[in-house]
Amino acid sequence: MKKVWITAYDVSSATVSIESGVDGILVGDSLGMTVYGFDSTREVTVEIMCRHFEAVYKIYKKNNSDIQLVLDFPFGTTDNILIAVETAEKFKNIGANCFKLEGGKEIISIILELISRGFEIVGHLGLRPQTSELQLHARTEAEQNELLETIKIFDDIGVKNIVLECVPADFAQRAQKIFSGDIIGIGAGRNVNAQILVFDDVIGKTHSDFQPKFLRRFGNIFEHSVNAVKNYKSAVLADNEESFPRDTESY
Repeated sequence: MKKVWITAYDVSSATVSIESGVDGILVGDSLGMTVYGFDSTREVTVEIMCRHFEAVYKIYKKNNSDIQLVLDFPFGTTDNILIAVETAEKFKNIGANCFKLEGGKEIISIILELISRGFEIVGHLGLRPQTSELQLHARTEAEQNELLETIKIFDDIGVKNIVLECVPADFAQRAQKIFSGDIIGIGAGRNVNAQILVFDDVIGKTHSDFQPKFLRRFGNIFEHSVNAVKNYKSAVLADNEESFPRDTESY
């Protein structure tokens, strides 16, 4: 059965996601753009990730949830083993035990060290937002072979799952066939074990100008929210029975 993942950052998005029955939540560094308006994920810090994980984890524990919960390693935290271990220990102190790391063969030693310390690791290959632009990856046979080799190594060393982003669908299918865990696709076609999208994109909270090929919105909260605030404004300015607040809404 296909698995459904979502990227969520706060109490409300975690509550809705858990109530909806998703299989996994990623507290992802894309919150840099979605929540803070940063130009990229590179500005996201360990402290920011901790703050948002704590909010999601609170709901996770409250609901006694058994879904998979993953926390992103932000930019710079895989520069060397020492920084990676320090980051993992900070995250462990707030309840996190499974981490997503962007990178290929160059971070294998870090992955091995973290796994040896009892942490679970999710890889992130293809488009890596911390270091590359939004475009199709693994276009050539050479690039695909290199990526498949990395995926096989990740499988051999115990990487739990892999987020595979913005790659050809037929390549993603090949990747899933050689990987024993779940390939979690985003812009990777349907023939992988799992899919992931950002919560705000799924519900249509983000502005419609952001429209990568892989994104389908399943709601239109942005438009509903604009209309709600306009209605609120109109009620405050009204001088009739529709004005806000009414007598019944006053003390």
